[in-house]
Amino acid sequence: MKKKLYSSIFWVIFTVALAVFLFPWKESCKAQSPPSVRLSNALGMYDAQSYKSWGATIAIGAASGAQTITVCPGQVVLPDGRTFNPFASANGTFSPITVDPAIAAVTETVTPTATALVGAPFGYTGTVPCSTVTATFTNAHGTGQVGASNVISGDNGFQEAINDASNNGGGAVHGVIDPGILTLNTGGLNTNIGAVAIPTRSVVTVASAKVTTTIATCAGGWSLGWSTGTEFTAANTTLTAGTTSDSSTVTLPAVVAAATIPVVHCTTSNASAGAVHPHIEFYKNVAPAN
Repeated sequence: MKKKLYSSIFWVIFTVALAVFLFPWKESCKAQSPPSVRLSNALGMYDAQSYKSWGATIAIGAASGAQTITVCPGQVVLPDGRTFNPFASANGTFSPITVDPAIAAVTETVTPTATALVGAPFGYTGTVPCSTVTATFTNAHGTGQVGASNVISGDNGFQEAINDASNNGGGAVHGVIDPGILTLNTGGLNTNIGAVAIPTRSVVTVASAKVTTTIATCAGGWSLGWSTGTEFTAANTTLTAGTTSDSSTVTLPAVVAAATIPVVHCTTSNASAGAVHPHIEFYKNVAPAN
């Protein structure tokens, strides 16, 4: 009887041990899912795409003119978990901010002239630390609702990524300009690609576009660039929908000497109709702040 009992106990223990041994081995063989968010910093490269979606709230507002507002939080968490201060300067440069983006009558983009981390103001229950932000405002801006972002990036995260790289020993910043489908300007030769400039001394490595709506007129063809309008591609005389910049002569990489908004350019006459989907990518080498 005892032998049978001992035998049963042995087999129970053996079965459990075998299951414990095999289970983690089986789990380790499963395919791993890719990361769900972009990394803000990998191998010394800072990705501006990860810096464009932060938000904060005005805890203490101010009237128009040269004023100081208090914004909370003063340090934000990026999608990949990295904490950084979007208001910190580097090499004397502050990142532009857009204030009250949801209120058309007062929204504006300003560049701070001074900032400082501070404790939360009395009665404020949001995350600390906060930051004072001094700038010249065209409009008055009141206190926002905690958790509702009425202060956001003013340049798609470009300068934030540059400053973060600079404050952490320097590195390279990768940026993207892609406004989606862009209706061509009928009142001039150039159509701005978005509203944010490529930073000074950036190296543009990608400049491509697809015609999504057939372009009318635009005599001489269309091209991509920033000053003459042909720095990235030569004129493409095919104007029909479906045409891409692959059929143009591409002059890349190209160094942008001064901060500038890229353009779609018509050679000798304005487009009277048409739309394109452009895509620009660049890299900027960032020096250390110290």
